[in-house]
Amino acid sequence: MEPLRSGNEVSATPRATPRLSSEGIAVLHAALERQVGSRNPSSMSGVRDAIRRISVDAKRNNWPPEWLLVAFKAAVHSLPALQRLTPGPDRDEFVARLVSLCINEYYGDSALGAYESVESVSANRNVPREAERTTRTP
Repeated sequence: MEPLRSGNEVSATPRATPRLSSEGIAVLHAALERQVGSRNPSSMSGVRDAIRRISVDAKRNNWPPEWLLVAFKAAVHSLPALQRLTPGPDRDEFVARLVSLCINEYYGDSALGAYESVESVSANRNVPREAERTTRTP
């Protein structure tokens, strides 16, 4: 792995280059394939959901935003959907939109909360009804 160092870093200890999880890349890949193949390029909801998931994972792993952006850009540029786009201003603008979405999702208050809520609801479905009644407050 290639070390990742900031210009201000004094320590000689190299850090590994951050990488998105294989699940995060797969979700992003599928969303970008749908997006690029779509007749409605203005609809980015699937891509936004994929980026939200990636941002939530980064927050859970305590990644600083610069780690997320390095990993996100590397992943985006490696995906076949992006590689099929003709290099130039349109492709650069598309990548810039994806990066902006990533930044917005990382800093958005609702990103982690939305996934936490979904997981809480899923987890609570497995709670027996009797346990629910005993844990409720009047």
